[in-house]
Amino acid sequence: MKSMSRLLDRLWYGTPPAWMGILKIPLALAAGCYAAGQKIDRQLKLNRQKALPRPVVSIGNVTVGGTGKTPMTIQLAEWLLDWGFHPCVLSRGYGAESKAARQVDKDSWDWRQFGDEPLLIAKTLPGAWVYAGASRYEAGILALQEHPDIDVFLLDDGFQHRQLARDLDLVLVDGDRGFGNKHLLPLGPLREPLIALGRADRVGAIFRGSSGSEPPESFPQADFQATLQPLGFRLIGESSHKSPFRNFDTTTQENLLPGPVHLFSAIGSPQGFRDTVSGLGIEIEGETIFPDHHPFTEQDISRVLDKCRKRKVIPLTTAKDEIRLVKYKSLWTQGPVPIIMEVGLKFGDGEHNLTNALKKILQGGRRDP
Repeated sequence: MKSMSRLLDRLWYGTPPAWMGILKIPLALAAGCYAAGQKIDRQLKLNRQKALPRPVVSIGNVTVGGTGKTPMTIQLAEWLLDWGFHPCVLSRGYGAESKAARQVDKDSWDWRQFGDEPLLIAKTLPGAWVYAGASRYEAGILALQEHPDIDVFLLDDGFQHRQLARDLDLVLVDGDRGFGNKHLLPLGPLREPLIALGRADRVGAIFRGSSGSEPPESFPQADFQATLQPLGFRLIGESSHKSPFRNFDTTTQENLLPGPVHLFSAIGSPQGFRDTVSGLGIEIEGETIFPDHHPFTEQDISRVLDKCRKRKVIPLTTAKDEIRLVKYKSLWTQGPVPIIMEVGLKFGDGEHNLTNALKKILQGGRRDP
């Protein structure tokens, strides 16, 4: 899986090996079919579009892989809570067994019931409501029935979910890598043609860097920019306030973790995870990459932990992966215990463009269903 991921990475974002040239014609044909199917799907969704009786803010992207959508959703919700609003996050609940609309239980670790990202958001935002469902409209209606004081919805990964109307469309772009070769899937990383950016209300460039770093130079197409950076480390399954690693000081990076690390993850941007850890000056002994949202098995975890024991390194993973790992806690009773790296956003240029746009759509308040 690691080799396949890196081959696609070279094809989409770098210089692919010469032998991959033979794949370009079939991949281009597949991309053409994808584009045609997407056009039909987009029109069908628009024909079925419905509106919720509260403002809706969509957070999405036009490329595959991680661009910081979940951290952005969490950040927006935290702002709204600070401003006195009652936000509700609507998520597809990718990987969940049920497609029905339902409230996400922040005390649960059952990602099969809710999906890993909705559970992560719910656990990070105890003051907000999180609902999941294949139909975000139905999830929103159910949320309002159960919590009538909700006054704004955040649509996580919603740019392509056209069947739900929105008041503010935010699109996030990988500020370090941009749009790659600018081709549609599977020839390139684009989920939609770049012309789709024309329907975005604000475009944000998300960079990666170590804690305390200044945002890189401005991304030319961005209305705002932010750096996705580490907030701290903690033991898996523990709340942040219990962790001895929480709130590290980047002036003493040699004390961040007690040794080299082995990265393992099943996220949209494993390279971003690697770059973030490397940017802290932490020694990376190796890594194990699984597909995004991979349902870890006992064998998967045992192999990673055995490798770490033999090499005397620390297993390091992400908060999103933690959701799918906690059920196997008996496997690390003999050590080593996986460490979780938490991340957040530090805003640079254009933060006011984002907050002003958010406040403007909130002025409209509630509307009749």
